[in-house]
Parts: sequence; C-alpha cells; structure tokens
Amino acid sequence: MRYLLLLLFPFFALAQNPKIGPWRGELSHMGGALPFNFIIQKGSEAKRFNINLQNGVEKFNLGESFFRGDSLIIPFDLYDSEISCALSSPNQMNGYWTKKRNGKAIFRIPFQAIAGSTQRFIAPAAANVNVTGKYSADFWADESSHSPGVLILDQKGNHVTGTVLKPSGDYRFLQGNVIADSLFLSYFDGSGVYLFKTKVTKSKIEGLFYTGLAGKRNMIAQKDAKASLPDLKKLTYLKPGFDRVSFKLPTPDGRSISLSDARYQNKVVIIELMGSWCPNCIDESRFLAPFYRKYQSKGVEVIGMAFEYSPDIAVSGPKIANFKKKIGIDYEVVFAGTPNDETIAQVLPMLHKINGYPTTFIIDKKGIVREIHTGFTGPGTGVYYTDWTQEFEKTIQTLLNEK
Repeated sequence: MRYLLLLLFPFFALAQNPKIGPWRGELSHMGGALPFNFIIQKGSEAKRFNINLQNGVEKFNLGESFFRGDSLIIPFDLYDSEISCALSSPNQMNGYWTKKRNGKAIFRIPFQAIAGSTQRFIAPAAANVNVTGKYSADFWADESSHSPGVLILDQKGNHVTGTVLKPSGDYRFLQGNVIADSLFLSYFDGSGVYLFKTKVTKSKIEGLFYTGLAGKRNMIAQKDAKASLPDLKKLTYLKPGFDRVSFKLPTPDGRSISLSDARYQNKVVIIELMGSWCPNCIDESRFLAPFYRKYQSKGVEVIGMAFEYSPDIAVSGPKIANFKKKIGIDYEVVFAGTPNDETIAQVLPMLHKINGYPTTFIIDKKGIVREIHTGFTGPGTGVYYTDWTQEFEKTIQTLLNEK
C-alpha cells in the first residue's frame, strides 16, 4: 500500500487545487511576454472553479474550469479556445492556450501564471510621463496597409487603461503601465490578443502593436483633442435601386426566418450581422438583449444574422445556441453562412459590401432601411459608448412614433 501511495503521489501533486484569489498570467507571444490578470473563485463543487478575466474595469466570467486528468482546463467556449495547464504548486501553473476552429486546434501558445499578483506589466521604474488624452493613431505593416484609429488613454500613477476606436469596432478594455518613458498595454479574452510596446515623446506615442498569433504593425499616435472616426453610418450601404433587404435563413433548431414573416410586419426591426467568435459582437449583443426586452412590447424586433467559421449548421448551430444562452438573447439568431464576401453577396445581394463585424441595420415599420451602422462602440470606450446607446435609443423611438 505504501508503494502504491508513492506511485500516485505525483498525480495528486499535479491535481492539487489552485489558490483562490487574484492571479497574473503571461502568454509567450511573438512580441514577448503578454500579461493578463484573472481571479479564481470556488466553483459549484470540488475541483471546479469560477474564473473571471480582468481587463481594465471589465471582469469577464468564463464560467467554471475543471480538471481533465491531471490538467486544469480553463475554457473559453464562446471563442472555441481553452487554457490547459498543470499546477506545480497551488501558487503556480504552466501550460498552453489553445485556439481552435470547428473543434480542431489551429495554434497554441505557452502560458504560465502565479497567484497573488494584481500587476499587469512589472514596473522596475516609475512613470516620468503622463499619457492621458485622445490621440490620432495610425497602424501599418507597410505603406500599402495604413489603418487609422483613435487612441484613448487614462493614466493614474503608472497604471493606464484605454482603448482604440476603429471603424470596424473598438479594442475593448486595454490595460497596462507606463514605465519610465515607455507605454505598455495588453488585452486577452480568449479570442482577442493585443500587445502594445511603445515609447512616449512629448505628445507622441510610437512603437509596435502585436495582434493575434503573428500580426505585427507599426504604430504612431499624436495627441489630438479633435481626433475622430469617419461617419460610421456611411461606410456600409445598399446598392443603387435598393432601399430594403430580404432573406430567408435557418435557426439552429431548423426553423426558417424571413423579414416577410408576420412577426416582423409593421415593426421597427434591428438586424445585427455578427458572429459568435467576435468580441465586439458580444458587446453589441449584450446591449441588444436587454434593449429588446425593454422595447419588444412597443413594436421592436431584432434578428441576429450569424456568420460562423463552419458552413455546416450541425457545427455552427450549437455555437449560435450557446451564444444565445450565454448572452441571454430572446430574439431570433439565424445562421447566415461563413464570414466572407462571397457568402454575404449571396445572402444579401443588395448590400454593396460589409466593412466589419458587427454591422447593424435599422429598418422602419414600412420595411425601408433607414440606417446601417458599421462596427460597435462598446463599453470600453466610456463616453463614446454612452453617446452611441443614447443616439441609438433616440433613433428607435423616432421610428416607433412614425405612422
């Protein structure tokens, strides 16, 4: 018996529980160590744990992690990815973050974490610059691929939070530190991966921006109180001769949904082109779900048009159903195919093109498209989010009042 216990000891050591409380993780990214923060809490039963990712002010609940054999599994089921790791002690874990597509791993990145730390970037030197403000930013890999945006930063001590507004959506909740005259920012949610490594010179920030597995761009941002995006209501539009859209698409449970259905007649209809894989779409759906509950009885309907990576509804349908459940969506979400130009041209041939996910249509009670909005200005943008939601609600109320 003693010999058996000695054989089993390594298994028990690896399967020990992680310490409850804050943790600091790092991904071994091509740009270097990419830090992020998370909080472990007790789960519904032994060997299960609730985990919240923390980016800026956002705490994003991942649901329950669990042990698979001797590995702790931290699932990101909305994004088809997971962290699998071994605990060398209750205070330390090492393993991999694996990103999947249609259930198959497409890449994995080494991961490590230690308990007890709430720091983002380890700061050996105090901040000697302050980056608070708004900036006109430009991102490019080469001279043919410039991509403008608006960088918004708020610094307290050497701690920095902020985001980047782009026509296709924002970079959500960036978090980081100023160390001497350098600004470092990161973001990780199981799908989006961002890392900024920059230098600050007076009113200019310049350096490198890493995104995804292998994306690398130059970045330069100049402080500019008047920095703004182009009109996001003019980037996506219908082809000449069209003033309405039509489609007939399946739900995950096999029903067909069309704008010609009685449910949508003489209603103000919001159509969200989205995907369960898209963080900005999650932000918009989190806004639309309670908005729909508030306005459905007043004559508003919403339809989500999900463009998923698999063309097989047997694969994509469960992802859509899980998305609805996690977000708390009561309106219909249909499967529209894969997120590419060819599919969109087939599903919505009257649309000139799509410039990003999500893209939102607002249709009046006569079925006429009154507005098409590219991207979503999410809660990570602060006052921009407040302004957008207020304007959106005002537009819907105006259309409801029309005869």
